[in-house]
Amino acid sequence: MNQILATNSQNPNNRPKKQKSQKPNIKYTPADSIVIIRIFAIILLIFGISIIGTGSYAIYRAENNQKGVAMVNPQISVQKVEGDETRLILTVTSSIGIDTVVYQWNDDKETTLQGDGGKYLEQKIQIPTGSNILKVTATDVQNQISTDSTRYELDSNIKIEATDEGKISVTCKKDTQIAYMTYRWDDGEEETIDIDADEVNEELDTLSGLHTLTVVIVDENNNAETSVKEISGISVPKINIELNEDQTKYIITVTDEIELQEVVVTLGEEDEAQKFGEKINGKEFTFEMPLKKNSDNKMLVEVKNSDNQTAEKRVYFRK
Repeated sequence: MNQILATNSQNPNNRPKKQKSQKPNIKYTPADSIVIIRIFAIILLIFGISIIGTGSYAIYRAENNQKGVAMVNPQISVQKVEGDETRLILTVTSSIGIDTVVYQWNDDKETTLQGDGGKYLEQKIQIPTGSNILKVTATDVQNQISTDSTRYELDSNIKIEATDEGKISVTCKKDTQIAYMTYRWDDGEEETIDIDADEVNEELDTLSGLHTLTVVIVDENNNAETSVKEISGISVPKINIELNEDQTKYIITVTDEIELQEVVVTLGEEDEAQKFGEKINGKEFTFEMPLKKNSDNKMLVEVKNSDNQTAEKRVYFRK
């Protein structure tokens, strides 16, 4: 049995060859490129919106947190300085920062302190003599406002009184040398009077109607004492008498802040006096009186206003 049996074994060299796979040949058109660019742009846009949203939320949280703290308004405290009854210590605190602090006595000039965003501010304040109200307004950096108004009483060495002549008398006695005094009516300009003595004895012209007089007296050590007083002033007529250029007549001018009512002129000595009177009105009146030769030309001018306040002036001139 010399038959050769066929088997399934094959020669490796006789195996069929595998065919190589071919990659698809894809071609991109310009339209396809535009689509890709648009998709990439959309991805960038979504990423940008995400970043902006995250930042906005962080800002929103920060603002809300800050607003939560800002519910507490600035705190104002005013206390007398220990051992000194003439001064106050003003303290303002804020949990978020102080913008400004404004204070004033009565309705006088305001003083503004800058907080610069700090959380604590302190200021010493001189108390004026008499009865006065200290007004304080504190504002924080979020424009929240707190106010305080307190009346303080302090005795004064300064005496302010009205005289029978329609003037205002200002007197003060001190143990130290007084350098100068200042005064002002209402919110008007401040006037200065040099003193250089240990006492003040001055008379001021009054104003008609209700006004506030503020007097400040400063000693040689720069210590100031202030007195504020409301004064219901009266108007007193004023008289001015001059000679004309060739000295042949008197020129008389009477004035009043309210209303003139009557002027009376008396010429000569009492036993031979001539009296002339005239009803007048307005705030100013001017008239003339001729002079006599070989005479002293004595003259008395009297004037009255609508408040029944009077003034008089005597003159004489030998011609």
